[in-house]
Amino acid sequence: MILVVGGTGRLGRALVPMLAGAGHQVRIMARGDSQPFPDTASDGVEPLRGDLVSEADCRKAVAGCTAAVFAASGFGIKGSDPRAVDRDGAIRLVRAAAEAGVEQVIMMSMHGAAPDGPIDFLCCKAAAEESVGTSGMAWTVIRIGPLLEQRLELMTAPLEPKGKVLVFGSGTASVTYTSVRDAAALALRAITDPALRNRVIEWGSQTLTANEVAQAVLARVGHGAVQRIPPAAERLLSVVARPFSPFLARVSQAGIWEESGAVAFEWAPARAEFPDIPVTGLSQALGTLVPKESG
Repeated sequence: MILVVGGTGRLGRALVPMLAGAGHQVRIMARGDSQPFPDTASDGVEPLRGDLVSEADCRKAVAGCTAAVFAASGFGIKGSDPRAVDRDGAIRLVRAAAEAGVEQVIMMSMHGAAPDGPIDFLCCKAAAEESVGTSGMAWTVIRIGPLLEQRLELMTAPLEPKGKVLVFGSGTASVTYTSVRDAAALALRAITDPALRNRVIEWGSQTLTANEVAQAVLARVGHGAVQRIPPAAERLLSVVARPFSPFLARVSQAGIWEESGAVAFEWAPARAEFPDIPVTGLSQALGTLVPKESG
């Protein structure tokens, strides 16, 4: 049995069918609030409603599992807290897994994770990485960039009502994005491939500027314009939004980090190790998420 923590989230929804299709029995752990559980009664997937703040839920989730994939995150969800999910929840789940005799854990992390990271989210991810590295279990840490499909959805949210594509900051900084499908494919591979055991791997799909992404979207739909949130506005929001919208504040902080150029990384060496995993780039993601203008 493979446990997928955050199995109803964006990454989990991509990974669970891959695991089931490869013949694994899968258990999904999720709260079931932001996304409902899928109808999986017939395909070997067991839904388990649980919360990472609960020791009992974590113990129940790992019981009988040989491996666990931590794919949950509190960063991109309003009303959630990365400290509670990405740090404390991850540590709680890893501890429960080790005590239950789980053999292997795969931790989905983020490029830039460090105890002294420039944003709190990266510090949380570093703490989660430390927990798996010292757990006594076999482990893999997969550091990804911002999820390409998630970024496209955010940028195109005002397209239909306003004809605008949203760009945070100047849009000139290079960012290495990771496709959801590519991240899930490597997590699947980590279950069985010894080459991925006990290591940290940086896993990207394509490096682009936000302006390049926006222009690709506009070219596909054939109309619209860019709506830009200036860097100065990001800096202001990162401070003043904290009391009433922690979500907006941390998104703004992430935008400032991206503006620094530090979100770009060299992803080709890791890809060269696993050339059989296809690269999902912007053109493929656009084809799935952004309807093409007809006529």
